[in-house]
Amino acid sequence: MDDQFRVPDGRLTPAPACTRVLSLSGGGYRGLYTARLLARIEASERFGDVDTPIGARFDVIAGTSVGGILAAGLAAGVSARELYAMLAQWGPTIFPKLSLRSLRKLLSEKVYAAGPLERAIVACLDGWAAKRLSEIDRPLMLTTVSWSLGELRLLRSRGLAGDDADTCTLLEAARATSAAPAHFPALLLDDDWHVDGGLAANCPDAHALTQAQRRGVPVRMLSVGTTGVRHRSVPSRLPLRGLAWAQPALALSMEAQERMAQATCARELRERYLHLNSDAGADQDVLRGLDIATPDATAALTRLADQRFEDLLAHAGESRRLRLIMGDG
Repeated sequence: MDDQFRVPDGRLTPAPACTRVLSLSGGGYRGLYTARLLARIEASERFGDVDTPIGARFDVIAGTSVGGILAAGLAAGVSARELYAMLAQWGPTIFPKLSLRSLRKLLSEKVYAAGPLERAIVACLDGWAAKRLSEIDRPLMLTTVSWSLGELRLLRSRGLAGDDADTCTLLEAARATSAAPAHFPALLLDDDWHVDGGLAANCPDAHALTQAQRRGVPVRMLSVGTTGVRHRSVPSRLPLRGLAWAQPALALSMEAQERMAQATCARELRERYLHLNSDAGADQDVLRGLDIATPDATAALTRLADQRFEDLLAHAGESRRLRLIMGDG
């Protein structure tokens, strides 16, 4: 068995030298940053065959929320370049301009209709929307949260979980991972309502690592964030009233989880782990919300992703690490 590997259905194949994992965080329209950065890596000869979609260069793909939608699209064979174009096209339809947006989030059951989001997901899945996870051989993991059980649920394909794969369609899985409370309606799945996986695992790195380690070979991981405004504050700005806690508390809890997941993987994988992200910097006002799909936001996200890619090329250590992660040996 030293030179063989048992896949989920029991067949023996030549053992891989490693398991290459791509893990994508949630962040609403800011996922455009993720798609753009992946597209730049995909088109660079420095990091592999430019004729091969980047999803095909990884052995396991994981994602949360918009990262889950992108992960599903990559697993379906769609290029990152195409996903970037589709997200830019559909963003303003998914997140139209609204008056009193913040108040609606506090008082409404949902702010946005599910229809445009579902149509965008179908476009991203390129004919795979009706495929069930139990029929998909590409190892894929999307996160969601069970409303009744109050726990994280990992939606896994046959290629990752074998006979334990989930039976929902890829469209249902993508909707379940991106059903952000106060933004989109929850999704009924297996007689239970499910909401956005970002509530428990906005950065799915640690869960993706656990799933990949079941293969019994060394794991290498590329993790990509969604930029945005990092939590930096001072005691004098601590909210004093309950209503004022609503948005910052959610953002704070998600960021704390992200940092813990990244620290776990960095400690476990060391040189075999790379997390790529950017601070919003001067664009923080434009990118403060997850649902701002304006031309200014599109330009800012694209610019930040392009700059992060240029920084990656200029940083010899990061470039070397990414080549290691994406290599076959």
